[in-house]
Amino acid sequence: MTVHQHMQPGARHACPPGCPIRPVGITAKKYHFVDAQGRTRVLSEHEITQRHIISGLFGDNHTWLLLNFPNISEGEPTGTWSASSVSDWLKHRALSASFDLRQQMPVPQPLHAAPGGRQVDMEKIRQIAQRVADFNESGDAGISEEVRKLALDVMQQCHFHDRPLDLETMLTAPEDEIIDDLRVIRIHANNSPGQPLPAGTLKFEVQV
Repeated sequence: MTVHQHMQPGARHACPPGCPIRPVGITAKKYHFVDAQGRTRVLSEHEITQRHIISGLFGDNHTWLLLNFPNISEGEPTGTWSASSVSDWLKHRALSASFDLRQQMPVPQPLHAAPGGRQVDMEKIRQIAQRVADFNESGDAGISEEVRKLALDVMQQCHFHDRPLDLETMLTAPEDEIIDDLRVIRIHANNSPGQPLPAGTLKFEVQV
């Protein structure tokens, strides 16, 4: 069971009320959280699926886990919580914390690229976003697709409406360096919503 019983439709990856942990973001193949005791935890792809590690992350708050992630068999709760559902939710929340800037990017300005150049740039952005998704290596097609879409969205918004990116260099650059720039964009958007990135902020911006 992957859709939480006590959440509103369309809010699958939102934080349920009283959530004892806070997703922080992702780095290369690692998921970052603040646990129920306020400690920073960095979990690998394998660790984030382990029931005892998930339980520790939530401070052994089994009541909250049962309420929001119940195991269902033949339409009825089994009295246990679903480790796979929690793991899936944790991954999506960490990804959103790193990449999801849809409500925080600057108000769109005139496009930097001419129509013909925009099409070429979009193809490069699609290729780079796919590299980021492949680098994640989650083994979950849904997670990989979400990484790809979020990376695509962040790069498109930044490149066309804020700070032009050196897409040619990004096509062959190390994926973790690309992810670092995406994280910088996210942090700036969180701290200064609606404000353009200052020149020189990103490793892969066009130098003028």
